[in-house]
This record gives sequence, C-alpha cells and structure tokens, in this order.
Amino acid sequence: MGAIEKAYASITEGQLHLRRRVGADAAIPLAMLHASPASSETLVPLMEALGEELSLYAFDNPCNGQSCAPTMEAPAMTDFADMIARGADALGLDRPVLYGTHTGGHIAVEWALARPAEVRALVIDGLALLDDATRAEFLENYAPRQAPSDTGAQFHWAWNFTRDQMLFFPHYKKNYKHLRDEGSLDPTLLHNLSVSVLSQLTTYHLPYEAVFRHEVREALKRLALPVLILGDSGSALDPATAEIVDLIPGAQFTPDCATPDAKARAIEDFVKGLPE
Repeated sequence: MGAIEKAYASITEGQLHLRRRVGADAAIPLAMLHASPASSETLVPLMEALGEELSLYAFDNPCNGQSCAPTMEAPAMTDFADMIARGADALGLDRPVLYGTHTGGHIAVEWALARPAEVRALVIDGLALLDDATRAEFLENYAPRQAPSDTGAQFHWAWNFTRDQMLFFPHYKKNYKHLRDEGSLDPTLLHNLSVSVLSQLTTYHLPYEAVFRHEVREALKRLALPVLILGDSGSALDPATAEIVDLIPGAQFTPDCATPDAKARAIEDFVKGLPE
C-alpha cells in the first residue's frame, strides 16, 4: 500500500495543506475533512485503515493546520467549502466522495450542495445540530479570539482549551454534569492539538463560528446525492445522529463506527454500492 505523503494545493487565497495516499488504478478519490481545532493529522488512522480502492486526500481545513485562511472577516461555511473545492480542482480530483467529521462534515455538506454534479457521494461523521439558544451561547463562549502575548499566555491558554475539550462538552462548563463519557487525556493528542491551535492562533476561531452560524438542518434537507451517516456511540455530537438521518432523504446509516477500522469498512461498503 502506498505511503501517506504531504502536499499543497494552490488557490487564490494561498495554499491548502493536505495529506494524500494515491490508490490503485481507477481508484475513486475520497476528500477527507477533519474536526476543529485539529488538522488532517487526526485523519491518518482512518487513512491507514482504508484500502487501495480509494485515493485519499485529507485536507487541513482553512484556518487549521498549515492551510491558509479566508480573506473575509467573518467567513460562512459556504466560503470554507468553496476554498477546499477549489483546492480539489487544483489537484484534478474527478467527482470525489466527500468524508467530513464535525466541522469537516459541515464543510462537506456545503461543498456537496454547491457542486451537485461534481460530487459523487457524501459521508457524514458527526454534525452539530444546535438550537438558537445554544447557537448564541457557543458564539459567545466556545472559541474566544486570541492573539500573541508578550507574557506567552497563549501557550497556557491553548493547552487548557484543548485539554478541556477532551474532558467536557462544552469545554467551558467544567463540572460533573458536562463530563464527556468517552473523555480521556491522551498526552500525544493533547500536545498535537495544542500546537495546531497555536499555529493558527488568530484565525482558529473562524471555522467554529461558521459552524455555529450554519443553518445545517435546512442544508441537509436539500441534499440530493447518496449519503452515508456514521454512528459513533461515544461522540459528543452523536445524540444528533437520529435527527440527521431523518433530515436527509434516502440516507444510509451505519451504527457503531467508533474506531477507524469500523469507519473504513462502512465507507468502503458504501462506495462499492454507488452507481457509476
């Protein structure tokens, strides 16, 4: 099996960083989009679990990892989707299947809606379905804007911000009621995510804010392509899965996809069943 390599796709705003692994001849391209505040590095275990019938392209979302940021002050989810779709164009991806988890799922939904003839199918691995009160609360509290400090306060903040997300949902409500059932402190993941936040300190909040403003329920109703929804019984967003299934006409649902191997098998089976 081919090695995962790093690459860049040039767009008007700058460059999008990605990890890719080219599959066998005639392999279907799978564009992969990660959760905030991470990078494509968090998708490597899933990439390693997927077989060579897919060519894999895992992007760093704009404002995350080593990818450039949008030029507007308050980009919408459609702006993030447009940037990555143009990055896929630059790489010559032909009718990719889209995989998105959390923030990446929101981006993938808007990409599929904007280019229905150019997207083969969509795999959703967690979305945030918020009511108006939670939307307002998250916009106020979830992703505070940051800037470098001459005291280095941003380093301590980034570590605490990342640690608290691993243990609580939402992260700023640090009490027993909001403990995540699957919460744990993996030191390597904590380090890598903290560094990722620091690398995009002044723009890391923009994808979060776009998610919190995204009218995703209305977007899901308009999808008109094959869709697979992955269920992960441990995810903080998993309670929304049943509603997501109901909102998308004809969507397929595979439960118990908590591990990279389980996700990979579900994705591969889904892709095999797609029309030519």
